[in-house]
Amino acid sequence: MDYKKAILQTVNERRARVENARILYLDLLRRSSELYETEKAIRALIIDKANGKEVDAQMAELERKKKDILASLGVKDEDLDPPYKCSKCHDTGLADGKPCSCIIKMCAGDAMLGEFSFEQSDLSVFPTEERERINKVYQTCASFCEKFPFTNKLNLLFMGKCGSGKTFIASCIANKIAQKGYSVLMMSAFALINRLHKYHTTFDESKLGYLEPLLDCDLLVIDDLGTETMMKNVTVEYLFHVINERMTDKKHTVFTTNLDDEKLRLRYGERTYSRLFDKRASVGFALSNCDLRK
Repeated sequence: MDYKKAILQTVNERRARVENARILYLDLLRRSSELYETEKAIRALIIDKANGKEVDAQMAELERKKKDILASLGVKDEDLDPPYKCSKCHDTGLADGKPCSCIIKMCAGDAMLGEFSFEQSDLSVFPTEERERINKVYQTCASFCEKFPFTNKLNLLFMGKCGSGKTFIASCIANKIAQKGYSVLMMSAFALINRLHKYHTTFDESKLGYLEPLLDCDLLVIDDLGTETMMKNVTVEYLFHVINERMTDKKHTVFTTNLDDEKLRLRYGERTYSRLFDKRASVGFALSNCDLRK
């Protein structure tokens, strides 16, 4: 789904909820003569107030009466005044003139969200000699989340063997940033490249829907970089494009990988390597040397 369709769907769903609330209230007015007369009196006071009359006390009393009547009918406030699904854009799909985080999430159906939190972390699973170093990594990441998006670095790169805790800590970061109301997409490198391949091979109006969320989300987390399929004219080229565009736009990206720096250089080339290890914008972390799942 592209932004245009997602925004239209969001706006239409909001209109439908408001219209259903209006229809419900009209039905209540027909069913309850007491509610009808109270509403009629309230509207008369509104006209009086517009003509300069002092009606605040009477209005407050009638509003209380109306609320009591609705409660007796089993009607809740949200039934007649549907809350916004997104408090950021108020279901308009736009925030500060750009697609809201809720729209970006809608357009990234293959993305997942972090299921872990820093509160779940247990350093006792690490070998004794590694705990102090790993604790500093966790503290740095927690600080990154606290300062986000005003951080010193744009990119975080977690390197280590399988089972060393890379996905866990990336998931903690994704979850924490999402809780702050920012748009976060977390996906495996395999899912990312499949999405980019669809972008590469699509030639209709849905094309941009595959790429835009990757470039526009506040935080993109790419898990298991190096496990994806190497597709000609897609993997290396588009991965560089995504990373480069996000860095140019001052967007944050988190990577996890089982590969060391030299293998990353050989797999993706010098251009992508230089972005991943740009000291001005990126910081790398070596996690445990052990498989913590064993």
